[in-house]
Amino acid sequence: MKPSVSRIRGIHRELDASLVKEHLERLEDRYFRAFRLEEVADHLRDLASLSESNPVVVRFQRAADAQMECTLLAFDHPSELSLITGILASHGYQIHEGDIFTYSRQPGALEPQRSSRRMIIDRFRGRCPGNAADGWIEKVQACFRDVFRLLERRNPESLVQAKRQVNELVARSLSSSRLDSFSVLYPMHIEVDTAAVTRATRIKVLTEDTPFFLYAFCTAVSRRNISIEHVSIRTRDNRIEDEFELVDSRKGEPLSEEAMKEVKLSLLLTKQFTYFLGKAPDPFVSLTRFENLIEDILKLPTQGRLFDLLSNPKTMEDLAKILGASDFLWEDFFRLHYENLIPLLGSNIERQALLSDPSTMASRLEAALGELPSMDAKARELNLFKDRESYLIDLDHILNPQRDFRTLSERLTSLAEIIVAKAIEMVCSNLISRLGQPQTVAGLPARYAVLGLGKLGGQALGYASDIEFLFVYSDSGVTSGVSDTRRGRIDNAEFFEQLVRESIGLIKAKREGIFHIDLRLRPYGKDGPLACSLDSFCRYYGKGGPAHSYEKLALVRLRSFAGDSAFGAMIERLRDKMVYASQSIDLPELMALREKQIAEKTKPGCLNAKFSPGGLVDLEYAVQILQVIHGEENPSLRTPSIHRALEELQQAGVIDPSEAYRLLFSYRFLRKLINALRMLRGSAQDLFLPSEGSIEFVHLARRTGYVAAEGIPPETAFSLDYETATAFVRHFVEQHFGKGAWPGSALGNVADLVLADSVSPE
Repeated sequence: MKPSVSRIRGIHRELDASLVKEHLERLEDRYFRAFRLEEVADHLRDLASLSESNPVVVRFQRAADAQMECTLLAFDHPSELSLITGILASHGYQIHEGDIFTYSRQPGALEPQRSSRRMIIDRFRGRCPGNAADGWIEKVQACFRDVFRLLERRNPESLVQAKRQVNELVARSLSSSRLDSFSVLYPMHIEVDTAAVTRATRIKVLTEDTPFFLYAFCTAVSRRNISIEHVSIRTRDNRIEDEFELVDSRKGEPLSEEAMKEVKLSLLLTKQFTYFLGKAPDPFVSLTRFENLIEDILKLPTQGRLFDLLSNPKTMEDLAKILGASDFLWEDFFRLHYENLIPLLGSNIERQALLSDPSTMASRLEAALGELPSMDAKARELNLFKDRESYLIDLDHILNPQRDFRTLSERLTSLAEIIVAKAIEMVCSNLISRLGQPQTVAGLPARYAVLGLGKLGGQALGYASDIEFLFVYSDSGVTSGVSDTRRGRIDNAEFFEQLVRESIGLIKAKREGIFHIDLRLRPYGKDGPLACSLDSFCRYYGKGGPAHSYEKLALVRLRSFAGDSAFGAMIERLRDKMVYASQSIDLPELMALREKQIAEKTKPGCLNAKFSPGGLVDLEYAVQILQVIHGEENPSLRTPSIHRALEELQQAGVIDPSEAYRLLFSYRFLRKLINALRMLRGSAQDLFLPSEGSIEFVHLARRTGYVAAEGIPPETAFSLDYETATAFVRHFVEQHFGKGAWPGSALGNVADLVLADSVSPE
């Protein structure tokens, strides 16, 4: 029976009578049966204190059996219960019992008025972690205040921010708990009591108590526009027996039978998926996309088969990694092809079907192109093949972060070579049919070669790496024309220029920077022709030619991969004479360029994985310069591969084994970092690290493959390795090129001091 207004005010006389009256009217009898009169009066006092600056009151009190009772009072908000249970669980509070009460709705009331707002009174009983005495309560209360202040802004952006914040806490807790993955999907039995409540759907949930069950349950419900009106939580012998009253928040009605079927399935899968959020680079995004995926699958006639596959915990773990890894993989590929991809997840054996042997790529592309009738049809198929293969390669890298980065590089490089070569071959055949064969002055067929530069030449492509190459043809002359009349004859220069232009136009980047063709390293850069004659190549890069030392250094990575292989090999030999034998690299000119890069491509207080001192550019420049300096006497150093170069530099005694080991560590770290940054942002250009302490920094660490270990958070281990890797590079260039000779080498961190041969008093 409800108490009277006067009895409650007899305990706290300062209480406003209208507030007490509303409290009595908007709460059911079971609330007043659950709490003593003094507790009800205390609740009203706390509710009266609520405001935007004080949006929640959280009180803890010791209870019997070494348990702690938690009472929480606040204004009602969407998704609130999932946030509450997420905060408590992520701080180690294990809920054994609980009752959640919410003010009844007031139809037609104006929302801005305080009296129209719904209040919640939640009481939980459970166990705290062992260190709960060391400021634990204050820490939990502060976390609730931060989240509820966001909720009090009452806009969609703040709600998303609050959900993301709590989801991150949940993921951190799961990743550091080191719990073994479930080998089975625990069953969840849901009983619907349609006769018990007319204004809501009352369900009883029976299942094993698993980590973050309540958080997963409430999150799944809130995603489906369902309001939780009342909850009774009971845990018996590690089994959950919870009761929920649910209402369609859009209609204010009980759930339909169809909606309840969907809820049951969604709850079962989300409960399991939440367990793997600690594996996701961005847990909030991963969970949101998983719910979107479930909604999409529910619309399919083949939903049964896919839901059976999702019941495999290993599939869930793979999905957690994929869905939170990259906006662009999700938007452009996974969400469009999930019906075909989900069956390939979970089993390592089945997943090998994702990636066929790179040696079969060319034949598979030929089979895909088949007898397509037109150039347009072939171009579409070429790009579909490119996008599909590159996404699958990236997908495998996400699922297997422990795999050597070289595996990703080699696969992407093979794909790029095949796509570029095929595009040029298709366009060349088409041009010859219209304009005839390019010929030398003597009437012989003119030859051409396509030579990789940069990451393509070094067989070291990563996600969103530029596809850099140089197109060289053998002779000036004219084309043979078509038919006996020699119609359509044009200069070879015009023919090959058109060939390159149409070929790169044929290859479409799915997004800006993804599989982007870059020909800026050709002679004379953007002002030079797209196709370079052999004569022009020799005059530009040869002794006395106008090429900058940086352009000559770039030829270290030059490698023929398409066109006439004998002609390509000849160009490589010419390169050896121009770069290695002539010692044509001007170090001061390179250092001046490096200073300019630091000035233009870095920012004060920000770290750039590529251009900051100790970044990837310093490492690659230093190794290539050593190759040039020692490559005349030692031909084995004339390799486009940085891994092979480090091995040969060590064999030649130019660097010692410890230096080679350190540089390999730094190279692998920086390449993985840049790959993760590009996946995070979908851009090949923005390689600045997020600020330490930010959520983005944590997500970057996870994307780079770091996990919590031995009490060290992923972001801490990542930060230490970044400092170490860049210090290794700075120390290396100082050792080989002199202290202060290399731009930015004086800058550093603690790792630089450890590596230094001597330390100044300053």
